[in-house]
Amino acid sequence: MNLVFDLDGTLIDARPRMYHLFCQLVPQAQLSFDAYWDFKRAKVSHEQLLQREFGYTAAQLDRFNVAWMDAIESPAMLALDTCLPGVAAALQRLQQQARLHVCTARQLRQPVLDQLERLQLASYFDSVMVTEQRSSKQALIAALPDLSHADWLLGDTGHDINVGKALGLHTCAVLSGFLSHASLLPYGAECILASVADFKLPA
Repeated sequence: MNLVFDLDGTLIDARPRMYHLFCQLVPQAQLSFDAYWDFKRAKVSHEQLLQREFGYTAAQLDRFNVAWMDAIESPAMLALDTCLPGVAAALQRLQQQARLHVCTARQLRQPVLDQLERLQLASYFDSVMVTEQRSSKQALIAALPDLSHADWLLGDTGHDINVGKALGLHTCAVLSGFLSHASLLPYGAECILASVADFKLPA
């Protein structure tokens, strides 16, 4: 059996990184951490937030997006990420029952590998899949040699759940990341849990 995990918001807490960079790029916003994440968990995109709350023009949005993509995976930013509570223990337990994989839409592969090593998570995974802006999550997961309908995809976004469903996998959404329960509910995951730490394979 295979268990495929998203990375940001599912295994690691990337919220401080994203908030810190937003504050760097939009210092006039003066949003608290909680206020910023209230917007994000309600599925308000950066584009919507910047246009609606701060009157950004199309040109300003373009500059923001370029600066965001250039910085969001920099070493200084990635150093802000931490392993979510209970995740390492859950992976250790699940590793006894299934093959574990990471699939993330990050731009760069090596920083993902380095981060997994730094957070002492690398040893739990049979493979690490990174889209690198060249592939889709669906294509990468579909290429697993022994993928079956008994397998699971666990993630914190509607996109993750849609990918799992498109591949005929079981799906589990977690609330440790970027969307609220109300935002995740319409995607129809088989279960919505507070964290990966709460996931148990059905008997």
